[in-house]
Amino acid sequence: MGCYRRIVVGTNGSETGQMAVTVAGELATRLEVGVCVVAVWKEATLKAGTDAVWAAQVTADAAAALIAAGVSEVERVERDGTAGAVLLEEAAREPGTLLVVGGGGLGSSKARLLGSTANHVSHHSDTDVVFTHKIPKRWTTVGLTTDGSDSSLTAVLRGCEVAAALGARPFLVTSAKTDEDGADTLLAVEGRLPVEDPDLFGRDVLTGVPAAEAICNAAWKYDLVVIGNRGMSGPARLLGSVANKVTHDIDTNLLLVNTTHAVAS
Repeated sequence: MGCYRRIVVGTNGSETGQMAVTVAGELATRLEVGVCVVAVWKEATLKAGTDAVWAAQVTADAAAALIAAGVSEVERVERDGTAGAVLLEEAAREPGTLLVVGGGGLGSSKARLLGSTANHVSHHSDTDVVFTHKIPKRWTTVGLTTDGSDSSLTAVLRGCEVAAALGARPFLVTSAKTDEDGADTLLAVEGRLPVEDPDLFGRDVLTGVPAAEAICNAAWKYDLVVIGNRGMSGPARLLGSVANKVTHDIDTNLLLVNTTHAVAS
């Protein structure tokens, strides 16, 4: 069995939501898992686009798109409440769930202040999350960020599985003061990976600017960037962790791996 057993995707029918559904469908077909599509409405308001009938139509449209994409099993969930909280509840309902949401609200300070769903999920999810920013014509490259730590190795291993399922080439990505330092870090990481072919990975050493900025600057190279969620909550978040800055500033698809519950040996 692979790293994920099901996918939960949130959508409100918007362009951002439809992108999340499309990416979720592509991931599901490659990973050979089912999808639960979730739309959340607010019972307290009577405005069009926020009631149960609207939510049912949104999930029906998304389910049709997923089935057309080749997803074999699609579940529909419409609930009232707050989108971020509902998505986290649905994702936590079964182990091995990957949550997929649109990443559009992550880079906007105004959206975060007003209650961005993606922002809430990024700081509170106990499951891995893909934040979508684009739909690749073809999945060719996956950037696996690492600083050589145990927690980042967990993210690298998870990203390797996803890259293999997508048929994309994985690149080990690190930020360092010098090329030599970066090469040493990647060599040490490679030595800890259960991989027989040393040429499987591309290597990308980023220098010259702080780590988060370097990763975001290099994101255009990758259809998906993978990073561990260390520093997404607590004091590290307030101090500006690399994971937090990357999550809010990156403009390509991001897999945020929860490394707080399982650390690679």
